Amino acid sequence: MAAETYDAVTVEQRFFTLMPSRFPTVDVFARVAGDRSAELAEIESLTNPRLRERERLLNGTQSVDGNSPLLQNWNHAPFAYVNPEGSHFFGPEQPVLELASDIQTALAISIQRREVFLARTGEGPLGLEMRELSRIVTGRFADGRDWQLNLDVEERRRRGQAIKGAGFDGLLYHPVERPAGYCVCVLKGASLQRAMQRDHFKFVWDGGKVSKIYSFGSGAEYLPDDLRGMKQILAA
Repeated sequence: MAAETYDAVTVEQRFFTLMPSRFPTVDVFARVAGDRSAELAEIESLTNPRLRERERLLNGTQSVDGNSPLLQNWNHAPFAYVNPEGSHFFGPEQPVLELASDIQTALAISIQRREVFLARTGEGPLGLEMRELSRIVTGRFADGRDWQLNLDVEERRRRGQAIKGAGFDGLLYHPVERPAGYCVCVLKGASLQRAMQRDHFKFVWDGGKVSKIYSFGSGAEYLPDDLRGMKQILAA
């Protein structure tokens, strides 16, 4: 498939994701640093790739607003840290941000990824707090929502490289975790407006799977299979 045959769509839409969190929030160094947390954070910052990339942008030839969405941690970090497993359409050499069109699809994807991670590390039963984030995405994206879900890795990576080479800001696609929704794969931080915090959720891991989801905001409980289904049970 030639790059020129990809359909292009102009996107200006809110998308969603979840990330591990603490509710209420805690000092990341508190358990190991005691009352010297600030000093340890300063040492860690010397080798932090996100902070080094931030400095590079701020000291570049073009003036960058320090309050720009581009430099917001939640928007900046996905493009500063390498994912060793890559993403759906790209290998680990290409940092991207993958977001879902609605919170239910974001939850379905996050449940599957947390299950893989927790199974690998052999975690016993626990509750994992997850923070919902949303942001507006804008730009010119390739539309892959009519592609087959079972494309092999080699073909997905080939299409991803063709889309990047054609100058798109990323692509839209249906995720295997919940085909009823769709996702955006963002290649450029400039496509992102500021991220906003929304609900907090607790994933209840029973030692073998995530058995239920609890919303701190509404107090509602959800079953993972219901979230993966066609029916929309969560509002955007």
